[in-house]
Amino acid sequence: MALYPSNPVSTTGTMLPNALDLRSRPIRRGDTLYYAGDQAPTLYRVETGLLRAVRLTPQGRNLTVRHMRPGDIFGEETLHDQPRSHQVMALTDATITPIHLQHLTGAELWEVTRSLSTQLQRVMNDGVHIQDGELRERIARYLLNLADSSLGGAHPDNLRFVRATHELIAEGTGATRESVSKLIGEMRDDGLLTPAYRCLTLTDERQLRALSGYHG
Repeated sequence: MALYPSNPVSTTGTMLPNALDLRSRPIRRGDTLYYAGDQAPTLYRVETGLLRAVRLTPQGRNLTVRHMRPGDIFGEETLHDQPRSHQVMALTDATITPIHLQHLTGAELWEVTRSLSTQLQRVMNDGVHIQDGELRERIARYLLNLADSSLGGAHPDNLRFVRATHELIAEGTGATRESVSKLIGEMRDDGLLTPAYRCLTLTDERQLRALSGYHG
């Protein structure tokens, strides 16, 4: 069930006339916007923050299949009149704006097309996180990718960090949490990472990039 009503209405009860409901809506970190199987009446655009789409594997584990960043438009199931295919949740506090197909202008439709095309290319590249290389390489690649997102930041000494749990990394690399925890411990011992509670500092980013082959 979605967090927000699908069809915005004015204070008089009439449908709003614009494709974009300019009342951007907040989502708190950890909240789910919608679940797989929910109806899909609207698109959404990310204004701030970072969201992810999650699919349940046959083994019963969550797998992150896509990240949505500011400017991204998602929820494309509505274009095919199909139910939601993924669960979408907020990785950080975020804001979104619903986009209603029945009122899209030509320019807005072009914006939707370009956004979905850009994301398709990114999803194809992000598939490398899960499919290519040993898990140690995939972890390094995924952390570097997240460091460029709203989950990333920098300490006063300019070392970058990522606000991420071992579970999140496992779901983003197609691994188990236990395997990820073991390798993060090894990467700590090798001086690549400095783990803290829900935070990983990229202690030696040059070596992480060499390990991962990441050029983002």
